[in-house]
Amino acid sequence: MAPTARQIQSLRDLGVDAEIFDMQGIPKLKYVQAIPRIRQLAASADLIHAHFGYCGWLARTASRKPMVISFMGDDLLGTAMSNGNMSRLSMAMARCNRRLARRANAVIVKSGEMARVLAPWPSTVIPNGVDLDVFRPMDRTAARTALGMDDGRHKVLFPGNPDYPVKGFPLASAAVSVAEDVLHQPIDLVPLWNVDPSRVPLYMNAVDAMLMTSISEGSPNVVKEAMACNTPVIGVPAGDVHELLDGVAGCVKSGRGPAEMGRHLAQMLVQPQPVAGRPAIVAKRLDLESIARRVIEVYESVLGGKPATRVEG
Repeated sequence: MAPTARQIQSLRDLGVDAEIFDMQGIPKLKYVQAIPRIRQLAASADLIHAHFGYCGWLARTASRKPMVISFMGDDLLGTAMSNGNMSRLSMAMARCNRRLARRANAVIVKSGEMARVLAPWPSTVIPNGVDLDVFRPMDRTAARTALGMDDGRHKVLFPGNPDYPVKGFPLASAAVSVAEDVLHQPIDLVPLWNVDPSRVPLYMNAVDAMLMTSISEGSPNVVKEAMACNTPVIGVPAGDVHELLDGVAGCVKSGRGPAEMGRHLAQMLVQPQPVAGRPAIVAKRLDLESIARRVIEVYESVLGGKPATRVEG
């Protein structure tokens, strides 16, 4: 289940009647086709909660109901190209979305970086929560056996599509090469891509470490999920990654240099330390229920203290 779907279910678990409208169909045309249905659903809703900038524009066009918009990351920060620069189109859309924020009744962002982009317009930082029942520590040997990865080699997880420039695969690959040179051992870099969601916790528990090398992020749930599994994480400053990893035993904040990241990885593999990622997630109240309660507080502030009983999103 995707992070947004888990968030919606956690709201339902706390009594919010959430009617979901998922954008599907032909790109661009699907947004125009959605307007009549959104108007129909919004008629009986207390408010609309739009996830992502495009959906916010659509919701504002289709209805005058109170609107909460959650910006997810690149809709405010831009989308990276293969050279590391942000595409002009994505930056133009980000500027439009900053204007959209002023037309919403409340704005939720995933990280302090995103809040600073919107400033001085107010926003509330609420990252997506983690399902602590799904993402939990497991026996590494058992996880590797279940995945057919029990060959005795070091395994390092790359969370994303290697072909998607914003995920920074070249940095992860170069860092692994540095660590291989230091250790004089082969290291398998395992992409977490085209993996059945039910098997993601197995991958996180099977590996020796995870590298977060994205050029840009909001609040990457994959980092929080790995921490909930007590998987060692090495992360660059993207979104709230360094904030999440700060002071967490067994995890490392790294710069973007492959030599630095590679040395951290080699040290982590040769001298593994106990990881305190899961206690950090609990202490930061990043579980699903805690996050859902914070979202409901935003709903109630928009409705003047009235409980939000029916939400269209």
